[in-house]
Amino acid sequence: MVWLQILFWLCAAAVVYTYALYPVLLALLAAGRQLRTDLAHVLRGHSRRRASVTDDALPTVAVLVAAHNEQRFIVERLANLWAQDYPAAKLRVYVGSDGSVDATNALLAQHAHERLVAMPFAQRRGKPSVLNDLAARAQEELLVFTDANTFFDADAVRQLARHFAEPRVGCVCGELRLVAAPGGENPDNLYWRYERMLKFFEGRLGALLGANGGVYAVRRALYRPIPPDTIVDDFSIAVGVTQAGWRCEYDPEARAVEEIPPRIQDEFRRRVRIGIGNYQALRRHVGLLHPRHGWRALAFLSHKVLRWFAPHCMVVALLASALLAPSSALFGALLLLQLLFYGAAGFGHWAGRRGAVPRALRLPTFFVSLNLGLLLGWYRYMLGGFSGTWARTAR
Repeated sequence: MVWLQILFWLCAAAVVYTYALYPVLLALLAAGRQLRTDLAHVLRGHSRRRASVTDDALPTVAVLVAAHNEQRFIVERLANLWAQDYPAAKLRVYVGSDGSVDATNALLAQHAHERLVAMPFAQRRGKPSVLNDLAARAQEELLVFTDANTFFDADAVRQLARHFAEPRVGCVCGELRLVAAPGGENPDNLYWRYERMLKFFEGRLGALLGANGGVYAVRRALYRPIPPDTIVDDFSIAVGVTQAGWRCEYDPEARAVEEIPPRIQDEFRRRVRIGIGNYQALRRHVGLLHPRHGWRALAFLSHKVLRWFAPHCMVVALLASALLAPSSALFGALLLLQLLFYGAAGFGHWAGRRGAVPRALRLPTFFVSLNLGLLLGWYRYMLGGFSGTWARTAR
């Protein structure tokens, strides 16, 4: 039974490492890199500090929005983009309506603008195909990707664009902030703050992989069409840029906000779909695990791959401890702790379907829901039959 004990501890260590130890390691590595950069700047003046770009030097920008049945947000989203603190002559908005059957197309026609390119597609093909068409139509130097229900701070586009004064920068990821709806109790916001922290430190190491789909920019010349069945398009587009040898920066001052669903249950279907996309991305980009990619290989293994297989490790650890419990008091206690944790999450989910998740149970309920979504996503991925189309969650 020694092999069962080893299996249990390996699985437990993988979960603890990806969620708790990797952030500490990442923060220490990033602090060391920042210290070296600051010393180089102070002592030798070798380091470039934050870029300051005049209006004349700013690049032209195409903001790309793939929309499906967005009548609730589209008018407000256009107003948000027209209000950007960016030279008007250098900013154009491209909206691709992917087979919308609500009033989205009519609203786009009603709010026609000289800097708006509306492309209503009669057939619904999925977000990747729409993005490919929009990117092919755009002639501007930068492509800024965003969603219809995401709203930029007034200077978000300017903050993204300034980084491209550095010739080796190919992609810039902004900071997407999830805000809870009034009366909402979904702790996804807390988890997203944790994710933002990881992206920030990975950016300092030059290890940033994916982008926040609601606010990021890519040089148009570097954009490569993505397969129509791509699920996590933001990850695929950003990784394609970094794999070609270009830098991907993270700018916490390029801010956007998006409202999260009021309840954990409202987000579950989206997590399953993202889970499918994660395993699809692993198959397509498994080469990133090669040590030649340096810090990016570490980030891909620690932040992505181990995280994606954490639910599998949790299942194996539970089964191993159940088999070991009859002959070991230690594993009996560990089994009891796991059962209590999953029982608390189950009760939290039950309470949430009938009202609100008790505050003390929100984190275990969210954690189990997150990993259950990943596990179901893996199962769906193994079955196949998925596509690049998407459904709006209750945001």
